[in-house]
Amino acid sequence: MGAWGYGSLENDTVLDWVEELLETEDLSLISESIEMALDDRYLDADTASIAIGSVEILAALQNKLGNEKYDDELEEWINRHKGQGKELLLKAQKALERIQLESELKELWEESENFENWIEAMKELECRIK
Repeated sequence: MGAWGYGSLENDTVLDWVEELLETEDLSLISESIEMALDDRYLDADTASIAIGSVEILAALQNKLGNEKYDDELEEWINRHKGQGKELLLKAQKALERIQLESELKELWEESENFENWIEAMKELECRIK
């Protein structure tokens, strides 16, 4: 797991995904990423990490910022799309629930000393999208 912290954007997989997002002009990549976390298949760590990053950005679009630090490019992208994505909030909640219940990412965090911090970060993110 190429993570250096338990924050939503603190891993290599999500930052690679953000680079793709910056090239888009709509929320389709966010929507797809959340949908993939709701798929019936096994929820691998990369898919879960990307879904969490998607939900983090979705929360920012609703002006419900957390402690994440955004670089200038991502902040500009968020500002251009402010207020969009309300229709994705319920699916985002369900995706976060699934990630915390049954995902490879959860299993990896359970093996670390920061599991409780990760769960706390997930709960905080859930609160911001309700």
